[in-house]
Order: sequence, then structure tokens, then C-alpha cells
Amino acid sequence: MESEFLVFDNLPFKLTVVEVLMYQLKLLGEPYNAADEFFERYRSDFATVSEEESLRRLEEYIERGTKFFTELKIPRSLAPKIRYLYTGEEMNVYGNINPQWLDWEKYDDGAMFAVTDISEREIKQFPNLEGFTFNMHLDPPEELLRKLEGWGIEINPQD
Repeated sequence: MESEFLVFDNLPFKLTVVEVLMYQLKLLGEPYNAADEFFERYRSDFATVSEEESLRRLEEYIERGTKFFTELKIPRSLAPKIRYLYTGEEMNVYGNINPQWLDWEKYDDGAMFAVTDISEREIKQFPNLEGFTFNMHLDPPEELLRKLEGWGIEINPQD
């Protein structure tokens, strides 16, 4: 029996889908907004505290955001709404996981967020997906680009 929710094998791919459905199309309820909460909470001194203190403060936001997006259930009925996907460091979803973009090393220099693979079962859930733009500082693997093109998805140049 087919699940009523989308299935993801790769969190970075899921995050690109969440970016469209939650932050652009606003179809997943109230957008998760930990960044505003973080900056409101620490507005008096976030720019002047030590990096060590900033990392300590960020830890709860990073853990909570990662858990939220990992556990987020996305209704399968929303998949046809996805026509184009974009992945880039300025995405809202990333800033709401790590509001200050500190502790980059913890993310293997951004690899945690880089779309490096998409499974066939993931991609088949998006019947209207036409194009994908990669704009991360890590280039997508050639194997992934070949897979996407083989599935009929246009790869757009970086912005």
C-alpha cells in the first residue's frame, strides 16, 4: 500500500522540497522559523559574543531544526506542485536550522546540506518536476547529474 506521505532517502533532497512547499508555496502550514526566534532571543549581543558562546547558543537550534525537518511528514498530494527545485546556501530552510551559519565544520563543510544523491523512488514521487538548479559551493556529483538527465530533468546552470 502506498503511503499518504512522501518518502525520502536523502535529507538534503527533502530540504530542497521543503523549501518550495513550506517557504515558497506556503503549503506545509506555518513556516518553521527558528532563525527569527534565535535573533529575537539574542538580539542584544549576538554580534559581539565569542564564537564559542555563539556555537553553544546555536546547538539547541541546530538539533531542533534538524529533528523537525527530518521528522516532517509531507503529504504525497503536494508532490505534483513541485516543478522546479533549487538548492543554494541562502535557502530559508538552512537558515532555520543554523541561524548564524557557524560551525560549518560540523556539517562537513556544508556536505550535510549538499544534494549529492537522489534515489529513483524519491524522484518518481514528483511527476511534474522539470528542472533542478544547483548553487551550492560543493558541485553535485556527475553521477547525480546523469541520473537526473536520464529521468528527464533539466539541469540549470548555477545562478
